[in-house]
Amino acid sequence: MLHRCHVPPEAAGQRLDQWLEQALDGCSRSLVARCIRDQRCEMSAGKVKPGYRLRGGEVIDIEVPEIEPLAIHPETIPLAILYEDDDLLVIDKAPGMVVHPAVGHRYGTVLAAVLGRYGSCADDPQAPGLIHRLDADTSGVLAIARHPQALTYFQDQFRQRQVEKRYLALCAGTARSDWWTCREAIGRHPKDFRKRSVVPSERSGARSAHTDFRVRQRSPHYMAVEACLHTGRTHQIRVHLAHAGHPVLADAVYGRHGQWPLQGAPILQRQGLHAWSLGLSLSDGSFRRFFASVPADMAALVDPTVLNEGPVLSDGDQPAVASAKP
Repeated sequence: MLHRCHVPPEAAGQRLDQWLEQALDGCSRSLVARCIRDQRCEMSAGKVKPGYRLRGGEVIDIEVPEIEPLAIHPETIPLAILYEDDDLLVIDKAPGMVVHPAVGHRYGTVLAAVLGRYGSCADDPQAPGLIHRLDADTSGVLAIARHPQALTYFQDQFRQRQVEKRYLALCAGTARSDWWTCREAIGRHPKDFRKRSVVPSERSGARSAHTDFRVRQRSPHYMAVEACLHTGRTHQIRVHLAHAGHPVLADAVYGRHGQWPLQGAPILQRQGLHAWSLGLSLSDGSFRRFFASVPADMAALVDPTVLNEGPVLSDGDQPAVASAKP
């Protein structure tokens, strides 16, 4: 999991590895050293060494691998429930809420809240009941299975691409086309451990990816774009929009800034990406779509007409311009 750490002034004089061990709950100094050795740690002050003495004010990016599943402890945390039956729970995940425990985020997760609500869930020790995932800063529809058989049933729909996934993205600039599609393969970025990137399909580790986009609103300096995911690669929408020259607003990894607007009081302080709707077949075979309202921070930048209409892309829609760069 990727972490961005801001070193406070009072940490001046501490060793980098010691401070990170304290700052990231569940992370050991040996694990920090491994991340540095594997070039998965960067610092604004320059070259990273475990024994570097902090000055205060540094910004550190570190990707900590999931060495082993962390225990999930039930917690009483409110969830915005969109649907619930004996097999499935669908929630509207709040921005900033981590889905499953990881180093630096052991508590306050979606799965801890689910266990607190039901006492048990599907028996995958690494991600009990988790049918799919959302980044911590991405809000919206998230589906969780309530027992192992349901987990298999719903995950099979994702693997066979039988689900409908619609996102709303606020992104920089303005596209020439109202519609476009991107089928560029995605893999790890060759230089930046934090990122995925568009890569040649024949490259080792490249995975096919397909996203359709439709512009729903054009405003000065940004657009509201509806995205239809046909595949589910890590950071797929963020990568494809950045590749098209329209990075998601307030996306500090694929864009240039972690807030929007750049001048004055920020409205967005997390990536402007929302899982707007999810369609799948319930256990009785009926197809059902679930919708999550756009959160206030993004809604403040979107025309009310767009918010009221909701997602409009359907699997039968074909982009007017089939181009990776609109």
